[in-house]
Amino acid sequence: MASLLRLTRALLLLALAWGLTACEAEPQRYEFSVQPVGGPRGWPVWVEELTFDHSWGSPAGNLSAGFEHRPPRSGSVVTLPGPMPAPSSLQARWFSYRTQTFYEIDLALPETDALLRQWYRDYPASRYLHYLVAGFSGKGEAFVWWRAWCRDCGNDRSQDFHAPIVESAQAQKAEGDPSTFHSQTQRRVEDGVIPSLW
Repeated sequence: MASLLRLTRALLLLALAWGLTACEAEPQRYEFSVQPVGGPRGWPVWVEELTFDHSWGSPAGNLSAGFEHRPPRSGSVVTLPGPMPAPSSLQARWFSYRTQTFYEIDLALPETDALLRQWYRDYPASRYLHYLVAGFSGKGEAFVWWRAWCRDCGNDRSQDFHAPIVESAQAQKAEGDPSTFHSQTQRRVEDGVIPSLW
């Protein structure tokens, strides 16, 4: 009976140790949204694909302002279904209307868990909305920023927080058929957003 009791205790301790190890291996999850930005004005882009860690994605579409501003200005926001681990990579494919060029990038992101833990302590999710900002230019550049927007500050944006994660990365030109975007390009020329290409 005593040996059965020792065996039971040993199994419980083993299960507890395994559970603690599994919890430590689980990456920290954060409440944030994705905010794609593009442009700048005169260099609009169409982001066809935007994924993180080759596993989850975010819609982006037509982007025409925000890239030239550091920190980036606000744009469309994609709310995620729940807390997510900080991504370790970003993959994107986009089309530049002005240069009629496709670009692709598979960008490794630096380790940010320590920074994010600090940022969430300084800018708690109860008072701030957090965003992962991904920017794409019509000249093939990409950047990644973190942004915390104060919910309670009204027009006083001085308490907002912005931090670059990747200041600038150059994408590779990619294969693609620019005629796919002919009507959108022509409409932007007619609206005076970009100069005539033809």
